[in-house]
Amino acid sequence: MLNILWVEDEYSEQKQQQWFKDRNVTVRTSFDAAEQTINSDLNRYDIVVLDINLENSETSENIKKYANYFGVSVGDFLGRSGMNLYFMLLEHGFPKDRIVFLTANADETTSQINDLRQAFNNGDDGEVGKLIEIITAGFSGEERAKTYGFIDKPDGYDESDFNSLCDYLTSCFNSLNHSQQKNTYEVLQETAKNCRIGMPRAFNKNTNQLDVELTRLELNKYLVLRRGVIDGCSFLKTLINSNPEKIQFTDFIKADNNHEITATEIENYLEAVAQSLSNREPSGREALNIQYRLFLRTLAHEWEENIEANGIKQKHGDNLDKVFDIYTYAWIMKMTRNWVSHANLLEPINPQFLAFLFLINMRSMFRLPKEIQDYEKSLLKIISQSIGDEINCEDASDKMKYADQLVDEYLASLRKDISEKHFGIKINTIYQHHTGNPDAEEYDFKKLLFQYFWINQRKYLMNLLSKSDEFMPVLARHVFSIGF
Repeated sequence: MLNILWVEDEYSEQKQQQWFKDRNVTVRTSFDAAEQTINSDLNRYDIVVLDINLENSETSENIKKYANYFGVSVGDFLGRSGMNLYFMLLEHGFPKDRIVFLTANADETTSQINDLRQAFNNGDDGEVGKLIEIITAGFSGEERAKTYGFIDKPDGYDESDFNSLCDYLTSCFNSLNHSQQKNTYEVLQETAKNCRIGMPRAFNKNTNQLDVELTRLELNKYLVLRRGVIDGCSFLKTLINSNPEKIQFTDFIKADNNHEITATEIENYLEAVAQSLSNREPSGREALNIQYRLFLRTLAHEWEENIEANGIKQKHGDNLDKVFDIYTYAWIMKMTRNWVSHANLLEPINPQFLAFLFLINMRSMFRLPKEIQDYEKSLLKIISQSIGDEINCEDASDKMKYADQLVDEYLASLRKDISEKHFGIKINTIYQHHTGNPDAEEYDFKKLLFQYFWINQRKYLMNLLSKSDEFMPVLARHVFSIGF
């Protein structure tokens, strides 16, 4: 679940429930408190919702200094101080598209025209058409004809045409409200336009527009992945600070190696992982893939040559009955580390795959309860929103057997020895063949790792098929349809 910073000087629990429902919201009820949070603790938040008018804030020395600097009264400064907070957010690099104004000082039509501009910027022609229909619902035939005249052109319309359309729509509503003064948001919007500065969208407090926007952002897998990773790393740091014995990673050190892993090293690792997804989602497919590559390499980094999955097997006297899941997680991470070190064959990388690896990586490195932790719940939803139909033993066995058979057939086509029965060694052979081989046909190596999760545990199939709400069988249900 995403974290929201809400700045509102007339706070009540009723308002929070009305506008935010059961979402994770941190409230700041004054300009000074909001400024302090923005300057010191902004990484905790994914979305910022601002009120424009914060006139009920306490008149502090800080506010007096601001008012004096801008040459306005304290009341005038606070009346539009939400805009100052907006610029502070931009100075800290907070993404503009995740800042909104929630205010009574913006009418519904203004918000709809803002949505129209956003849809155009996103290249969403369907949404543009739908919003124009809503906005012009009460227009005369002549006004509607003029509206569509801006964009109904044989060669299509450009940004200039679209800006003219929005200006025309604004003028239509201004003429309807000629007896009323412009609302605060419109005044700020006009000022910003003259200065060539973009404004965040404004949602009217008397509509459901904010809820619609928050729901849209909650479907953004990059944001959900980033929040789940940050919250997971924070939880794990707290866990090992109170009990260093929760670090399970030491069980994977090679038996003949004197390598040591300290709690400080693990804490630094968790901090690096938490910081490896930037607050601003990269624009463009290639830039996003590079960001995901950086995260994956950081996540898998610790599984280097001094670490092996068999370490935990040796520590349990070759009896995997109690750690079969951990053993499998470790093998997946070890293979992933080796694969990303030598080639980019796991690309393009997606949030679904990264959420899976993050979950099993942390279950490998730390002794966690069997129950699903809070940060894991949101990451599981990235892997699959629905876990589909119940999986039966026969179907699972057949699909694992078929997947294994396909791998054998592919190895045979490569003229590779398939006498080896272990699925992990076979898929690693395929990966080695593809590494540095530009003539190799495309192969879905991410899917192989999802399959490995099941196939490496087929001896314990009934544990995977358990209807329990514990982590391992729940994860198994989420990844089954992806692998098979």
